[in-house]
Amino acid sequence: MLIRDENVLLAVGMISLSLGILVGRFLHFEYSGFSVSDFTEGVLVGVSLVLNLTYLIRMRSKKED
Repeated sequence: MLIRDENVLLAVGMISLSLGILVGRFLHFEYSGFSVSDFTEGVLVGVSLVLNLTYLIRMRSKKED
């Protein structure tokens, strides 16, 4: 799936970052010694980093054209 609108990348990246921070700050789920909330926080922050960097790279290449 290709996302052609850069604004969607930025919006989803920022929402993902916000949710990751909120999950890490206010929730703590543990299942059989495995911290589910830490895993979820890491996935959300990782997705946020990828989407925000993708947005920045696309905007840079768009300005060079």
